[in-house]
Amino acid sequence: MPKVISLSQVFRWYAAGSLHRSNGALLTPFNETVLLMVRQVFLAAAILLLSSTVAKSDDASLDKGSVPGTNPVTTDTSGVEELSSAFRNLVPESLDQLREIEQVTTRLIPQLKECTVNIRVGASQGSGVIVSSDGLILTAAHVVTRPGRRVSIVFQNGDTYRGKVLGRNTTLDAAMVQLESDRTDWPHCELGTMDSFNQGDWCIVLGHPGGYMEERGLVTRLGRVVHKTKWYVQSDCELVGGDSGGPIFDMRGKLIGISTRIGEDTSANFHVPISAYHDGWDRMLASEDYHSHSGAYLGLSGDPVEGGVGLKLTDVYPGTPADVAGLRVGDVVVTVESKRVTDTKQLSELVGEFVPGETVKMEIIRGGKPQTIDVRLGLRFD
Repeated sequence: MPKVISLSQVFRWYAAGSLHRSNGALLTPFNETVLLMVRQVFLAAAILLLSSTVAKSDDASLDKGSVPGTNPVTTDTSGVEELSSAFRNLVPESLDQLREIEQVTTRLIPQLKECTVNIRVGASQGSGVIVSSDGLILTAAHVVTRPGRRVSIVFQNGDTYRGKVLGRNTTLDAAMVQLESDRTDWPHCELGTMDSFNQGDWCIVLGHPGGYMEERGLVTRLGRVVHKTKWYVQSDCELVGGDSGGPIFDMRGKLIGISTRIGEDTSANFHVPISAYHDGWDRMLASEDYHSHSGAYLGLSGDPVEGGVGLKLTDVYPGTPADVAGLRVGDVVVTVESKRVTDTKQLSELVGEFVPGETVKMEIIRGGKPQTIDVRLGLRFD
């Protein structure tokens, strides 16, 4: 059996107090900033060793004849429902906390890999995760393109099955796929909720960056939740092409989102929130192709003009997209992208058809004269 290197062996000197206070003074010339940087370096090394540990553990199980995907399991979250402060601190504060992170992560990852799959649509590839014993898969809408389409589902050992795209929410980039099989014991994970994790929590991301590679297998990233809203979750787990549609888990092994948009910066990586799937479950299961509000907003309010010819602005809130674009109290908003505006609620719905960050043209009347204003939409965080 391959030798597993324990993090505790590597970090013993760190926890032994080579960097600590004594009688109010540091024993080394490092200031607080440098100390934090050193701890972060140690943490990065821990993650690298952790990945190696998990890989060796997986290899050992394969040597014993275990074939991924043929021994169905459900992620076992017993024992980690109540996570300790080790998972809430900015960096591990002690050797015991390092051991705990190591133990929880190395126990979870092999189970989570069992239900994470590669999805092939023609020459394109993405990822997905099985969430039910009868083979329902959650992924990103842009990975599977349209309802009714046939796709190939590849497990980590190379076994390939057929699947059918069910429904999708094109606004939030959420989609569902059904494995086409009579099997009712597929390995699958447990769904989390938006209340089961917070900003700053540790998380695990799995996927097939660059597409499926049998020799390399699934790629694991350990990181933090940077931000969360009901429209997106952001993490610092670096994503590349092929990761889209793959899962992001909390440290209890529960699914909290699906990877969707990839940013240039390692902290600009976005995931569809799990709430998008809870809210749209029945619609996706019914193979519906639908939209929802994108979270885009203007930052104004107003009253309908008599005769239904627009919305007269009563408030333009400072610093909002409407304010930045130059809209003023007293302006009458007539259309948004040539669609007539009748009241505040209907305007909000119109704006929600566009993506935050997108620029829209608004026709307004100011001082009795028509004019057009370009507004770059913002994102609501409530």
